[in-house]
Amino acid sequence: MAGHERYRLLDELRGVAALAVLVFHIGTRGGGPLILPNGFLAVDFFFMLSGFVIAEAYEARLACGMAFTAFATRRLVRMAPVAMLGALAGGAYLVARAFAAPARSDPLAEVLGANLLNLLILPKLWHGRATGWEMFPANGPLWSLFFEIAINLVWAAVFAGRSTRVLCGLVAASAGLLVALGLHFGTLDIGWEAVSLAGGVARVGFGFGIGLLLHRARHLLPRMGRSSAIMVLAALVYFLTLPLPVLGWQLLVVLVCMPAVLLVAVAAGQERVLPGGALLGRLSYPVYGTHVPLLALAAGVLKYAGGGAGENWAALLLAPVLLAAAWAVLVWFDEPARAWLARHVLAGADSPAGPARPRSTGLLRRFRAVT
Repeated sequence: MAGHERYRLLDELRGVAALAVLVFHIGTRGGGPLILPNGFLAVDFFFMLSGFVIAEAYEARLACGMAFTAFATRRLVRMAPVAMLGALAGGAYLVARAFAAPARSDPLAEVLGANLLNLLILPKLWHGRATGWEMFPANGPLWSLFFEIAINLVWAAVFAGRSTRVLCGLVAASAGLLVALGLHFGTLDIGWEAVSLAGGVARVGFGFGIGLLLHRARHLLPRMGRSSAIMVLAALVYFLTLPLPVLGWQLLVVLVCMPAVLLVAVAAGQERVLPGGALLGRLSYPVYGTHVPLLALAAGVLKYAGGGAGENWAALLLAPVLLAAAWAVLVWFDEPARAWLARHVLAGADSPAGPARPRSTGLLRRFRAVT
């Protein structure tokens, strides 16, 4: 959201959501306590934020003639460096494990095949001896980035500029599918395995669609102040922390509570709440894209330090270490890589293929083009 001072609160919420996923994975993958049993639902909030932010940045530009290829290139340049770095790090760990502990690994040929697919941000769709049906064993969080890229491209090609009624239909259909799949699997922690791939479609369809709809309605919202900003930040943390790992609560959070959080956050978007919140927002994507491979390495060390999974509270000390690693990735890799790609790949990317041809009339024509 750089440059969108009206919505700087969303950056802080995105940072808090990334931190929640980090703490959740310390509990599930790093040998620490599971103090955020519903931390995985932060991904659904990411999808909602993404829908709002992408519409804010690109809907008017697409309506005025921005080429689909230019949009797709910009999104890939934004997301690919960190995603590929995380896949490389996690893939290297899996190759090392295949040699060091072959009995606890997939066959080397399968490891290499999955690593190549994951490096291209594509899923593994077969069952592995050690990785099961996990689609992105090289770096688990890539499953949501895969769906994020997919929904971005589908939106730009099909839904950008469509009527609000069409978007409501998308959201309603996704919500129905999400409820049905939640009942089938008994949880909303779905979409990251090949057997629940449809769950990823439902989660991203609903979340991204909610973000698009809130963007359409943003001018109708009253302006809210700092107290509202504090309230929604506390509410987001509460929804992810409350120890109710049951489907009913998960559905309530995703279908009702998180959309309400985003609605109030947009209305209070100009407020700042957290000291260092802007930096935390900048770190959110590097944190999300790199922490799982680093946790895989740390988990092995923690086994020798003592304490079983869910018992070793010292594992929480990994959080500041991983935040520091994310800062290094941001400053020394991600930002330089995107700057290089901007110079060499994005030159002229905003030039439309022909005369500007607005896709629709009415409210869309009044959207403000932003960078």
